[in-house]
Amino acid sequence: MSTTTKATSNIEALIRVTGRLIGVLNHEVEMLRVMRISEIEKLQDEKSTLTLAYENCVRALQADPTALAAVEPALRQELDALAHRFDDALSDNARALNAVRESHDRLLAAIVEAVASRRASQKGYGANGSFDRRRNSRTAPALSLTFDQRL
Repeated sequence: MSTTTKATSNIEALIRVTGRLIGVLNHEVEMLRVMRISEIEKLQDEKSTLTLAYENCVRALQADPTALAAVEPALRQELDALAHRFDDALSDNARALNAVRESHDRLLAAIVEAVASRRASQKGYGANGSFDRRRNSRTAPALSLTFDQRL
């Protein structure tokens, strides 16, 4: 296989993989907007597989940069246009993921604050069994919350 043919084949593979990856990223953004988290989880395997394939395609092209110059200009232009679409999809995806993460962080902070406020206002019984109005959240056991949800 000639160097030009190999480079053309690598670029065509990169175009296919990048197009599919853009589709997955855009679908993930849509699912984030409507908070359909279960569908996002289903995309993660495909997203990981396509990301690995994308990296392999890029490495194959980087292995012989002179071959890229010999490829048809139309194919290089298609790749360039796709690279811009890919950058846009990545940016949109990152913004959507950060927005959801910040929203979850604010919700978690509000929950913790509400629990802490309620605990501070609660009174308990003293050692002798009488109602102890001095008891506050400093003597109450600590509250521990853990969320293990990855986006």
